[in-house]
Amino acid sequence: MSPPEPGPLSIARVEAVVCRAPIDEPIVTSFGTIPERAGLFVRLEDADGVAGWGEVFGNFPAHGAENRCHLVRDYLAPIVTDEAWVSPAAAYEAMTRRTHVMALQGGEPGPFAQAIAGLDNAIWDLAARRAGVPLWRLLGGERDAVPTYASGLNPSNFEGIVEAKLAEGYRAFKIKIGFGRETDTGNLARMREIVGDLRVMTDVNQGWDMATAVQEMPHLAEFDLGWIEEPLPADRPLAEWREIKAASPAPLAAGENLRGDADFDAMIEAKVLDVVQPDMCKWGGVTGCLPLAKRIVAAGLTYCPHFLAGIVGLMSSAHLLAAAGGHGLLEVDANPNPLREVLAGGLPPIEDGIMTLPAGPGIGVEPDADLLKDFRVEL
Repeated sequence: MSPPEPGPLSIARVEAVVCRAPIDEPIVTSFGTIPERAGLFVRLEDADGVAGWGEVFGNFPAHGAENRCHLVRDYLAPIVTDEAWVSPAAAYEAMTRRTHVMALQGGEPGPFAQAIAGLDNAIWDLAARRAGVPLWRLLGGERDAVPTYASGLNPSNFEGIVEAKLAEGYRAFKIKIGFGRETDTGNLARMREIVGDLRVMTDVNQGWDMATAVQEMPHLAEFDLGWIEEPLPADRPLAEWREIKAASPAPLAAGENLRGDADFDAMIEAKVLDVVQPDMCKWGGVTGCLPLAKRIVAAGLTYCPHFLAGIVGLMSSAHLLAAAGGHGLLEVDANPNPLREVLAGGLPPIEDGIMTLPAGPGIGVEPDADLLKDFRVEL
């Protein structure tokens, strides 16, 4: 099922803005570190001056936001301003088709997909603002609130963050593992001390091979985990995922590093994942991810959008989750990020784990123009 068709759109201007914000402590994963917070925000404006906002995945590698910014400016902006579109989906299809060979030639299918996704999200936000309704409602949703979890917890110095997030109303948490058994189990034991019987998940960030995963998983059984995320690299064959599922003491989650309907549908049909986590700023945007999310839910699996960057992408993900239905949770990065907390006045409040979405049209937030200048990187 395709997203609803909101009507014709004519885009007059496209602006892509790279922002960077320093942080006191790097984000640590099993594959490397993220030393600062980066974001690539896309602002579209139609001939009537109505604007829409999107965000492109750009938090890794370190130069990624700049690369995707050039793709938006040089290759995609001319496409989306070239004609009036009968729907956002039509613009998405044109961007994908007309840059297909470019992506192959440059060896950059992923970066092009990310840039297209961010523009697609901006077009849908524009459509919802023109209609005067929240994005979740334009997408056919029936709820204005979503459950959340605090994510991205580092393997050290996480205790204070967890306690702060508990005070802010979060009731589920995800900590990174894949740093050796002693570190991983010690951190999970400490997490359980702090949060009691609240929901706890883990993220290996593709840090194990199959032999390591089979060896380490039994030692996680005592922690009653909500899920174990990306215990294998996303491109490992389904036979390995089946073996890992049989060995796992908890549900398996993955999806942020899959790209395209075929890859997602193969995982869904194989039933090796319990939780599927597409990132709408990394592939698909609303046009690709709303029907995917509905297929996930229809298959009896849990749709949980992946996202760890700025305020625009987070709120887009929240609206998509609200529209998709099911019992999934919104991922909210627990680590400090001025591109989320400062640019648009912070997040909606969390009450007993639930975020109520803004009542305004579109995604309900937009970066403050003056603050955007403070973080902007001139290219």
